[in-house]
Amino acid sequence: MELEIFDKARLEAVATALRGRDAKTAGLLAEFDLAQGVQHPLLFMARAVALSEAGRHEEALADFERAAHLSPSNPAAWSALGICCSKLDRFDDAVEAFDKAIALRPNVADFHYRKGRALEQALDRVAAKAAFQRALECDSAHSAALGRLAYGSAQQGASSEARAYADRALAVDAQDQTARLVHIMSDIREGQLAQADSNLSAFLSDAAVSEHARATALGELGDLRDRQGRIDEAFEAYSRANDLTGTLYTGLVAGGLSTSETVRALAGYFENKERLHRFPAPGIPAKGHAFLLGFLRSGTTLLEQVLASHPDVVTLEERGPDVDAVRHFMRAPHDLDPLYRASEQEIQKYRDLYWQRVRKHGVDPTNKVFVDKGPIQTVYLPVIARLFPDAKILFAIRDPRDVVFSCFRTRFGMNSTTYELLTLQGAADLYAGVMRLAEIYRAVIPMDVHEVRHEAFVRNFDAEARRLCDVLGLEWSEAMRNFAERSKLGAIATASGPQIARGLNQQGIGRWRPYRSHLTPVLPELQPWVEKFGYELQNDD
Repeated sequence: MELEIFDKARLEAVATALRGRDAKTAGLLAEFDLAQGVQHPLLFMARAVALSEAGRHEEALADFERAAHLSPSNPAAWSALGICCSKLDRFDDAVEAFDKAIALRPNVADFHYRKGRALEQALDRVAAKAAFQRALECDSAHSAALGRLAYGSAQQGASSEARAYADRALAVDAQDQTARLVHIMSDIREGQLAQADSNLSAFLSDAAVSEHARATALGELGDLRDRQGRIDEAFEAYSRANDLTGTLYTGLVAGGLSTSETVRALAGYFENKERLHRFPAPGIPAKGHAFLLGFLRSGTTLLEQVLASHPDVVTLEERGPDVDAVRHFMRAPHDLDPLYRASEQEIQKYRDLYWQRVRKHGVDPTNKVFVDKGPIQTVYLPVIARLFPDAKILFAIRDPRDVVFSCFRTRFGMNSTTYELLTLQGAADLYAGVMRLAEIYRAVIPMDVHEVRHEAFVRNFDAEARRLCDVLGLEWSEAMRNFAERSKLGAIATASGPQIARGLNQQGIGRWRPYRSHLTPVLPELQPWVEKFGYELQNDD
């Protein structure tokens, strides 16, 4: 319908409903007019907002995209699109949308802040920090940006910087929950346990604290009680934190296959397969290529940081590149025949997309060994081996009991995989499933796999690091011993940041032992892997 003959009063009614935060009414009005063939960005925006508030983000995305492209000079439309992309974990697309909003209105602090949040969720903390700092240049009193800077610094173990940002946030808003949490986190890291105890008690008794902040605080309470040796109370706090987090993210398990279901389907597909032949190796734009896999909390971040300290290695940690071929070929994990029927021309298209994404993240692999770290990418080994048959597979191993307990107590960013780690049983099930799947893969898929044992790496650093260099065709570099200094630059995007910054230590070995009684229900499931990896005699009592 031509806008000239459309009743403009109806547009105003939609706009009024949106301004009044009545998304449902705005969406209903827009839906009626769109059904009549009216094409207007406000109508698409209104319907998108209503769909988004109803949790229908995929449907909302199409309307947000339509609104932005019908009104390309409207920064609010691009920002709304970016917010929707973030909700769908499409963080690269979100950053691109926020950049378009920023190009139109460069001095809007919220645009830079939201871009920072998308970068943070994409595990690009260096770029996220720059975005938050840019938000402060636009508005020095932007407490949310100050809070995220404080939280990011605390996660990296930079307590003094974290406190400075937190103090600035509290000067703007004395009740800023992120800043208050940062002070608690810093107190615990610095051993000021009595102060942390007092502040945590006040924080958790505050009725105004959000449920998300409360879940984080309960996790910190677990760490505090652990430091105090109050093991039963620590476990209870971790459990309460995870239970609350689970209720906040129930939507992650709605629709589609869970990671565990995907793992079982893949195991079913491959367990009776004959050994596959090795596909021809492609040329790559790097000196060498390796995937650092295993399972979460298996020591992959330490390995990645050590390798990244080598002058001839470049890495992206866990922030990419997204493997487009995974989304295409693994949509039906019970049937990967199309992956093996695909022509070399089609496979090369996906290889090219992979390397484009590497460069898009600011990494030039030319004349370098490129290490792609992503422990849960173990599940996607069929695609990895098909695209890059000559890539080295570095498989990280750690005592299964330490892995599962560490997964249970760690505050991960939530996605469909980490959601399963909120219970000990869920963590044990997923761990055992992924280890079994990896074993099946190794029997069927030709791969160059090299196991790296976390405990051996910590205890015999030089020998193990030199062995890694040999595997990757690298000369030994003294710079690898200085990995902890590199980590202090803020490049680590995972929960391991503070530990890595402290350098090599054996504190994480055998951390499960004080919690033996709490782990009793899952120990039988883990026992086969404890024995297979040879930990029974080394680490058990």
